[in-house]
Amino acid sequence: MGNSFSIYLTEYDVDEVIRHCGGKFSRGEVLSLYRRFRELDKGHKGYISSDELLNVPELSLNPLAKRISHLFENVNFVEFVSLLAHFSNRCSREDKLRFLYQVFDVDGDDLISREDLEHMTRTLCGTHLTEEELGAIVKRVIMETCPFERDADRISFTDFCNLFDDTNEE
Repeated sequence: MGNSFSIYLTEYDVDEVIRHCGGKFSRGEVLSLYRRFRELDKGHKGYISSDELLNVPELSLNPLAKRISHLFENVNFVEFVSLLAHFSNRCSREDKLRFLYQVFDVDGDDLISREDLEHMTRTLCGTHLTEEELGAIVKRVIMETCPFERDADRISFTDFCNLFDDTNEE
């Protein structure tokens, strides 16, 4: 496939995409995703712009649409499939949590900071929270995620995963 963008995928291209996404999609699924990718790529540029992605009705209704579109911004077909692999039933729990962690790590520093949490909480709740309520929610999330770190203001991937482990035990 390389950097070129063609109308058709060869058997080699399909196999390359399957390998690249860790086998999370079948041959038929890759071909279906390719058709969808071509529909989204209105200018036939070989990549999907943020605007093109936000035109997907199922995504545009999601409060996280802009954040998710940022992760998918200007992706080629192989990157598109790799990102979608996180939503596959064949994707491991850890890989799904890693993707969710990336969504919440707004500044991309591999830590979810207080500012990242505030941004995402505002995104999810809109203007329905006062600054005090927002601060209290963020403080509680950090305290529950990092209970042994009194002055914690960031959440590591390990702490993030532990938060979800605790949820499963209740």
